[in-house]
Amino acid sequence: MDNDLTAWLGPVADQLTAEQIEHVTAASRLIDEAYPHPDEGPEREAALTAVVQQLVGDTNPGEAREALDTARRAERQARIHATWVAVAMSLSGQPDATSAAAVGIDRMSLLEALGKRARRRRT
Repeated sequence: MDNDLTAWLGPVADQLTAEQIEHVTAASRLIDEAYPHPDEGPEREAALTAVVQQLVGDTNPGEAREALDTARRAERQARIHATWVAVAMSLSGQPDATSAAAVGIDRMSLLEALGKRARRRRT
């Protein structure tokens, strides 16, 4: 394990077995490959934290799934909120493209909500 990883682990490193340290080291390499861009620091941090938490028993697959389900519900609610803010903007006379861009949704989603485009079937 390299010094940066040991420093990142801090006192947790002393709690890990040799096999767990091998797992963290291997995961760290994969994480660095998956998120190589300098701006992806938060992604690398989240990934490595998840690996370590799973190894030391601070999280489990059920908790990870629950967190993901919660985030998906929150994302859906935020998307609905943004879509209907854009609808209100368009109904107030803003161009559709401007309204969609202002809230961060694509114009086609706005056109669907406005009834100007056939709804996509969701599966």
